[in-house]
Amino acid sequence: MHNEIYIEELLNGLNMGLLAIDHLIDKIENDQLRDIVLHQRKAYGDLKNKITRDDSHTEDHLKNKMMLESMIEIKTLLTDDAKITKMLIEGSNQSVMTMAHLLNKDHHVDLKVKQYSDEFEEISQKYIDELKAFL
Repeated sequence: MHNEIYIEELLNGLNMGLLAIDHLIDKIENDQLRDIVLHQRKAYGDLKNKITRDDSHTEDHLKNKMMLESMIEIKTLLTDDAKITKMLIEGSNQSVMTMAHLLNKDHHVDLKVKQYSDEFEEISQKYIDELKAFL
């Protein structure tokens, strides 16, 4: 696989996380949880900006944006902070697993791509650990 594909998949995971947080943040009642999620959003946004700045030739678009937005709205019609937390954790885990799966299939991945992926995994794991308290 080409490194551009990995970068695009990583950007897709970041964009999905950003979009999900943007749709969920107003539904979060607990102030501490809201602060954690806003910090996660900032960390994802910072990593996205770093990637798009360093790899400006890579396309930045969100696959299936309308489907994701609809799914988020449906799942959060009647929900509480614990369910929102579960959705955020599951989304983060899915993106990390997708990247790991792609990278494990290719032993010739560019070091920069691997570093981006590792940073994404570290950010995601940090916030997954913090979010668990709100399940």
